[in-house]
Amino acid sequence: MASAPEASRAWLLIEHPGPWPPEPTATSLPAPLDAQVRTADALGIRVQMIRRPGRRPASDVRRVLLGWTAGASPWIRHGKLPAGSAALTGLDLKELLAGIPPAFGSPSDEPVFLVCTHGRRNACCARLGGPLAQALAARHPGLVWETTHVGGHRFAANLVILPHGLYYGPVGLDAAAAAISAYRQGTITPERYRGRAGQPKATQETEYARLAQAGGLELAELA
Repeated sequence: MASAPEASRAWLLIEHPGPWPPEPTATSLPAPLDAQVRTADALGIRVQMIRRPGRRPASDVRRVLLGWTAGASPWIRHGKLPAGSAALTGLDLKELLAGIPPAFGSPSDEPVFLVCTHGRRNACCARLGGPLAQALAARHPGLVWETTHVGGHRFAANLVILPHGLYYGPVGLDAAAAAISAYRQGTITPERYRGRAGQPKATQETEYARLAQAGGLELAELA
């Protein structure tokens, strides 16, 4: 419990089929986008590379997702980026860092389910996360992404639910499916729950105690 990354509130997720280097910021990207990724990372925005599970046909357009996981009104925005283009302006990054939805992309009411499959970071993430991502994608088409290291590879397979930034791990298919089902009904299940990204450890511990005692917690009750 209480092992979700405390500083991760603003998120920048960029579609990249791989291979992924040990650090997502070292990924080979077009020059304009690479510069923005490095700026975002320096500002304290969490950068993740993402890709669809299974076969990944080449495309000239990549998806870019922006997310904010703190507070009572987390959000996520989806955009598309032609190859070689810059994704965000400096103002967009500053607004993202402050939790203000930028102009880039469009808002989405659908959740995003991230499964860490970053084998260059830890082999267990690929071995356990890969099959989980494919199984979840079959159940939730269009909502599941494989992603680079989310923190805590010893908890593989790891599941992160956006926009609330809920961390679960280690999870197999049954536990992950239960977490997703609960989330879509507006609740959090305690089984394998690691905490919420962007919250101090003490807050995560307090919420876990409430969750464990009650056997569930409404998303609206999150700090």
